[in-house]
Amino acid sequence: MRFRPVDDSPAPAATNRRPVRLLAVALLLIAGAGLALWQLRRPRPQLAVAITSWPGYEYFYLAEQKQLARPYGLELSAQQYGTLIDQRQAFERRDVPVMATTVAEAIAVCQEAPDHCPELILVLDQSLGADRVLARAPLRRPEQLLGRRVGLERAVLAEYLLLRSFGDRPVQLAREMKLHFDGPVALVEGLKAGELDAIVTYHPHDASLIGDPRFVEVFSSRQIPGEIVDVLAVDPAFARSHRRELRALVQTWWAARDFARRNPSEAQALMAQRQQLKPEQFQTSEGGLNYPAASQQRSLLAENGPLARSISQKALLMRRSGFLSGGVPLPVLSRAFLDPA
Repeated sequence: MRFRPVDDSPAPAATNRRPVRLLAVALLLIAGAGLALWQLRRPRPQLAVAITSWPGYEYFYLAEQKQLARPYGLELSAQQYGTLIDQRQAFERRDVPVMATTVAEAIAVCQEAPDHCPELILVLDQSLGADRVLARAPLRRPEQLLGRRVGLERAVLAEYLLLRSFGDRPVQLAREMKLHFDGPVALVEGLKAGELDAIVTYHPHDASLIGDPRFVEVFSSRQIPGEIVDVLAVDPAFARSHRRELRALVQTWWAARDFARRNPSEAQALMAQRQQLKPEQFQTSEGGLNYPAASQQRSLLAENGPLARSISQKALLMRRSGFLSGGVPLPVLSRAFLDPA
């Protein structure tokens, strides 16, 4: 009979695994916190968006102030320009790669700097009464402005709106009116002082004229729905080399719109303060705008969609009026940046 050797050594003491597990959890938490801190401290790409004073563009300022671009890995800067032409020329010089602007001004870039003819990657808003032609009473019809002193910005949008007020009638603005070009603030003051008979203006610059019986609305964008559209325009070279940043910018726009929906009082107060308006005045100015939803963007930016048709119609009118040369390229519509990175 064989016997198994007997192990007389004492049994090992039971091991308490709880401290080991707690240590592992603590190390994981420390590592996670370190990663989060590194994410916060690492430099984010900087992106400047050129804006002018317009209610819809204030959402980029809101995004900057509330740091809404940071979750998407972006540092956003909203760069303010006093006039549309200052903004457009900065874009043409490549001082800024992105601008929030009108389709008419985007077409003008193609005329002045064909190599920088922009890609349009997002429809921001549609003007439904926010762009207006105002005249001193008793002038009430566009035909009554012929031969009169009419003030407007030196911008394609202003001339386009003035032309559209005459419908299908061809008008040579420089020959049939006494045009006076100036900035949007000076135009309002000139109308008040009686130095001008009419002006082309828009929110928020016309805030002090609203409700004043001395001035009458002769024409507005409400009468041409779908024609005055604001877009996000991008330099084509920048669009090719900064795709991730542009996707982040589009998501930031929706984040700003969502913030304003959830915090209307705070958002309106912040945006109104920058425009030197009361919150209720800013709210009124937004009443002349329509903001397309994210679900509408693909159809709006489609190759044969409403924005493409609007660009063709504007280009035709601008060529007939001598503002656009034949053979000049037109802005390209892109849906490549609508989805998150």
